[in-house]
Amino acid sequence: MNKCAILGGKPVREEPIPWMSTMGKEESEAVLDVMKSGVLSSFLANSGDQFLGGPRVRQIEEDFCKRFGSKHAISVNSATTALHTAVAACGIGPGDEVLVSPYTMVASASAILMNCAVPIFVDIDPDTYTINPDEIEKWITPHTKAILTVNIFGLPSNLPRIMDIAKKHNLFVIEDNAQSPGATINGSEAGTIADIGVFSLNYHKIIHSGEGGIILTNNDELARMCQLIRNHGEVALDEENDMEAVVLGNNIRMSELHAAVGIEQLKKLDHFLSERRILAQKIDKGLNERIGLKAAYVPKGYTHSYYVYPIQFDAEKWGISRGAFARAMEKEGFPLGVGYVKPIYLMNLYKHKRVFNQTTYPFKFIEKPTQDYKKGLCPVVEAMHYEKLLTADICRYPFKENDIDDFFTAIDKIWEERKDIGLTIKE
Repeated sequence: MNKCAILGGKPVREEPIPWMSTMGKEESEAVLDVMKSGVLSSFLANSGDQFLGGPRVRQIEEDFCKRFGSKHAISVNSATTALHTAVAACGIGPGDEVLVSPYTMVASASAILMNCAVPIFVDIDPDTYTINPDEIEKWITPHTKAILTVNIFGLPSNLPRIMDIAKKHNLFVIEDNAQSPGATINGSEAGTIADIGVFSLNYHKIIHSGEGGIILTNNDELARMCQLIRNHGEVALDEENDMEAVVLGNNIRMSELHAAVGIEQLKKLDHFLSERRILAQKIDKGLNERIGLKAAYVPKGYTHSYYVYPIQFDAEKWGISRGAFARAMEKEGFPLGVGYVKPIYLMNLYKHKRVFNQTTYPFKFIEKPTQDYKKGLCPVVEAMHYEKLLTADICRYPFKENDIDDFFTAIDKIWEERKDIGLTIKE
C-alpha cells in the first residue's frame, strides 16, 4: 500500500537534507591570509585614511560597486544595522513616518523605530508578496518621509511605480534587498533602483560571510552619512567645515575577516543564482500541473533570486488544512514554512506602542495617530500568513533536480491519501 508516512508508510525522503555550507577552499584561504597578516580590522574612529577601514573592507565595497553598478558601497556588520544606517542617513527621526511592508523580517520595521520614527504598514500584493503600490498613497501624510520597500523571497518590489509615487511626494525610497541579490527589473539590479539599498551577508542568505551587510547608493551625501554613522562619525567631523553637520554614529563596522569571506562569496553569486533558477523552473512546472498549489509569480521583465520558493495552498481544493499538508510533507522529508512571519503590527511592541521604557515614544510625536495596529489592518498579509502561504527552501545547494522529483512524489503521495491525512492529522 502506498500510504503516507504519517499513516505508517515509508516516506519519500528518509531524513530532511541538513543545512550545507556553500563555503569552499577559497574562503578558507582568504581567512587564513587575514590571520597571517595579523590585521583583523583597520578601522579608526577619527578622521584620516583608516576611517574607511582596511584593504579587504575596501575591496568588498569596490567589488559590490562593480557587480551591481553602484557608485558607492558601505560595508557594515549586518543588514539590520545597514537598514538602521540607511534610515538615519535619510535624516529620518522623531515626528517622521516611514511606510513599510508588515510581511518581512522584523528588522525592516525596527530600523525605523530605532531612529525614533514611526512605521506605517502597507498591505502587500497577493501575487508578489511585496508592498502594493495601489495601497501606498492612502497612507501618505505630512509626516511621511520615506518608503522602505522589501524585496521578499527573492523578488523585487514594483520599484518603477514606487519610485514614481515617491518622486510625486518628495520621499526617499529604501530597498531592503537582503533576500534578493541578483534579482533584476528590466535589467536594473534590485538594491540599486531606490535612493539607497541594503544587502545581507547573514549565514542563511544566498551568499554570506557569517554576518555582514552592504549598503549601496549613487547619492554622494547619503554615502557620506552612512560612512559617518557606521564609525562614530561625530568624532570625525571637521568643526570648521561641518558647522551645521550633526550625526550620531556607532561601531557597526565590518571586520577584515568577514570582508575576506564576502569577497569570495560574491564571486560565486551568479553561479548560485543560476542553480537556484534551474530548480525553480522545475518547481514552477510541477506546481502548474497540480491542483490547489500556486507557483511563484514573476512579473514580465523581472528576474527572481529564489531565496525561498513561495507556494499558495488552496485548502478547499485539497480538502485538508494547510497545516495538515505541511506536517505530512515534513514526514516525507520536506519541511515547509507555514505563513512565513507574523504580521509585524500584531507584535506586542506595536499593539501596546511601548518601545522605550514604558513611554509611548516615538508614537506620541504624531499628534493624531495615522494607524491603529490591530488585526484587519492588512487583509492580504493576514490571509497569506494565517491561511494560504507556504515556503519551500529547496532551490539551494545541495538540492538537485532529482530532489525536486522527490518533492513532487511526496506531494502526489499526500494528494492520494489526503482524506486519511485529514482524519489523522488534527489542527
